[in-house]
Amino acid sequence: MDTPVALVTGASSGIGKATARGLLQRGYHVILWCRTQAVAQETEAEIREDAHASATSTVGADLTNFDALRNAATALKDEHDRLDVLINNAGVLKETRETNPEGIEETFAVNYLAPFLLSHLLLPLLIRTAQTRGEARIVNVGSDAHRGAINFNPDAMTKGDAGITAYMQSKLALVLFTNELARRLDSTGVMVNCVHPGVVATNIWRGPGVLSWLVRRLKWFFRSPETGAEGPLHLATSDEVKDVTGAYFDGTDRTTPSIAAFDEKAAAELWNRSMELVDLDPGDITYDPSGK
Repeated sequence: MDTPVALVTGASSGIGKATARGLLQRGYHVILWCRTQAVAQETEAEIREDAHASATSTVGADLTNFDALRNAATALKDEHDRLDVLINNAGVLKETRETNPEGIEETFAVNYLAPFLLSHLLLPLLIRTAQTRGEARIVNVGSDAHRGAINFNPDAMTKGDAGITAYMQSKLALVLFTNELARRLDSTGVMVNCVHPGVVATNIWRGPGVLSWLVRRLKWFFRSPETGAEGPLHLATSDEVKDVTGAYFDGTDRTTPSIAAFDEKAAAELWNRSMELVDLDPGDITYDPSGK
């Protein structure tokens, strides 16, 4: 009953799997969120070779499918009475434009709107945990690629480019979201931070395009998933950041994001547009620990 619970999206490989292993080593019950239940069970079976085999459970839901995400979040709230850490780690880079059932470009849908929606759906559980256990944490795995999205348009999620442009825009949106959610949750005990894990050799580069081909040829320059996981694990578990919220980290070091990350007008437009696209009613969301 006293075991802290952490949820990691994109837990089947790369930084997500390394982060899950690190949390298990630190005594957490880890919920492995993967694209399908079959992949989730395969990941769990592999991780069960570790010492903390009993401290895992699984979720199989494609983050491009917001209905599946909603159903999974509802099931999680029924199955768990606490959530100490939510790590929004899953990410993609689609080199050609593909859209989800809502018509949203998939890079933007997975990298930004899915964390936006999942964080809101699990807020009651996170806030309740913070009130009873002293704190809860949301860790958004971002990227310094957000610094390249100079001409950010909050409507880019339904219009515009795919590939690296969409990736940069999605990561800037994630930083803007981190700042705003931290502000709204200021009195709840839920800390919200964003971390750049470094350039890591992960499956995000597995596509057929020229960029993916080039990156795979140079991947020996990149950090390992285990090194990339150090930042998320630091924000999820370290006492050094116990009261830190609304911050941006490069690995375990706090740093300053791009100037665009402080654009309050863009943040407000993005927030309102995001609520519409994921079909959240602002009247149904409370950021107050009293539930008012």
